[in-house]
Amino acid sequence: MKKLFLIALTFLFAIGLSAQNVEDVWLLLQNKKIYPAQKKIEECMPVNQTNPRAWLFRGNVYLQVYQLDNERLKKDPSYQTRFPDAILTSYESFYKAIELDHDVAPITGLVDAKTGQLTCASEMFDIAGRAKKAGDNEKAIKYYNAAARALLLDEEKGRFYSGLAYYNVAIICYGIQDMEGYETALENAMKVNTTYDVIYRMAYNVASNKKDTVKCGDILKLAKKNVAKEERGPIYALELDYTSITNDSVAFEKCLKNVLKYTADSSVMRDCALSLANTKKFDMAIQLLDSAQLKTPDCFEIASAYAYTYFLQADEFTSLIKSVFSRTDLEMSERIALKNQYSEQQKSMMEKSYNWGLKAYNANANDPSNNSIVKQLGTQLGKDIPEGLK
Repeated sequence: MKKLFLIALTFLFAIGLSAQNVEDVWLLLQNKKIYPAQKKIEECMPVNQTNPRAWLFRGNVYLQVYQLDNERLKKDPSYQTRFPDAILTSYESFYKAIELDHDVAPITGLVDAKTGQLTCASEMFDIAGRAKKAGDNEKAIKYYNAAARALLLDEEKGRFYSGLAYYNVAIICYGIQDMEGYETALENAMKVNTTYDVIYRMAYNVASNKKDTVKCGDILKLAKKNVAKEERGPIYALELDYTSITNDSVAFEKCLKNVLKYTADSSVMRDCALSLANTKKFDMAIQLLDSAQLKTPDCFEIASAYAYTYFLQADEFTSLIKSVFSRTDLEMSERIALKNQYSEQQKSMMEKSYNWGLKAYNANANDPSNNSIVKQLGTQLGKDIPEGLK
C-alpha cells in the first residue's frame, strides 16, 4: 500500500513539475531564447497532451522559430533550418489548443490561438504557392489544405480564401491526372460553403460529364446560396445549361434574363452558348446569343459562338440530306423536293456561320477554331477567304 502511495505521489509530482516546466517556456520566449524554448516545450509535451495551455505555448514557440528562421534566411540565403515545417507545426498546435478548449485563455505577451492560426494561414498559403511554382506538388497540396482549414477563422473573407486554397489543390491534382484528388478538393471547398464561384463551376462540369443531373442541381442550389448575387453570372450560365437538359423552358427564360443581367464577361455567355450547341440545343443557343449580341455588339466571343453554332447546325443537315432517298414513305418527286429544302436550309446555316465567322476573324485573326470555319465554308460557298488564311 505504501509503495502504491509513493508511485502516485511521484506521478503527481511529475505532472506538477511538467506543468511548471511548461510555464518556464514563457520566460524563455520573453528573453528571445527561441531554440531553448523549442527544446523545453518538446520535453514537456509527452505528459501534456491534454493541456490546451501547453499546446498554445507550442504554437507560439514554433511561430517564433519560423519567424527567426525567416530572418536568418534573408541575411543568408544558404541558411538551412532545422525546422522546415515550423509554421505547419505552429498551426497544428494552435488548432489543438482550441480543440481541447474552445475558450483557451490567451497568454500575456504571446499570440492567442485564433490569431495564431490566421497568422499561420497566410504564411502557409504563400509557402504552398512557392511550392506549386517549384513543382513540389506534395508540399503544395499539404500546405494549401492546412491553409484552407485555418482560413475559415476569418469571419469576413474566410470562406472565399478557403475555397481559393482548395481550388489550387484541385488544379495541382488535375495537372498530375489525380482525378480523385481533384474531385475531393472541390467537395472539400463546397463543404465549407465557399463563396468562390469557380469551385461550383468546376464541380458542375464534373457532374455534367458524368451525366449526374441530380448532382448538377444540388451544386447549383449550393452555389446560389453561397455566391453573392452580383457575382452569380457564371452560376446562372450553368443553370441555363441545366434547364436546357431538364427541358424546363420557363426556367430557361428566367435564367437567360439572369445571365444577361449579372454576366459582364462575354466569354461566359460564349461558353454557355457553345455548351447548348454541343448538345444540339441550337434554338436555345441562338436565343442566348441574340440577347448577348444586343448587350455586347462587335464582340469576338459572341460572333465566334454564332459561327460555331450555325456551323454545327448546318452539319446536322448532312445526315438528313443523305437519309432522304431511303424514305420509302415518299414519292421520288417528294424526296427530291425535301432534299432541295434541306440543302437550302443547310446553305442558309453555312452562310450565317461564314458571315459571323468573318466578323469574328476581323476582331481576332488568331483563333484556330474560328479560322478553320471561315476557311472551310469560304471554300465550300465560293466566298472570299481572308489573305491571312490562304
